[in-house]
Amino acid sequence: WHNKKRMCALLMSENLKKITTMPTLFTRIDKVWVDDHAVYASTTDGQQASYEFSLWPRLANASQEQREQFELSYSGIHWPAIDEDLSFEGMFCAAGLCQRSRTEDNVYYVVA
Repeated sequence: WHNKKRMCALLMSENLKKITTMPTLFTRIDKVWVDDHAVYASTTDGQQASYEFSLWPRLANASQEQREQFELSYSGIHWPAIDEDLSFEGMFCAAGLCQRSRTEDNVYYVVA
């Protein structure tokens, strides 16, 4: 048990080192779109990230029409018809383009 506990602590420590050495990205979303397989977002400085719908059961099972009917907020994307939300920061962190913040505002959208 102690060896497992040490191994978990070591892995967590290594993962934290990786996360804290990633560049912080404070950038604004300027475009969000979907296709048959994923949702995409691009930033004003040219970064782009995406999530495959297959990662999210509600989106995977939604019709294309439901996927196309999303709303944007400061911190993410909401699909009212299927009650699904994804954060911009989560999407860009998963792509290795930023690190997680407590406030989840490294990547944001300004609602007009």
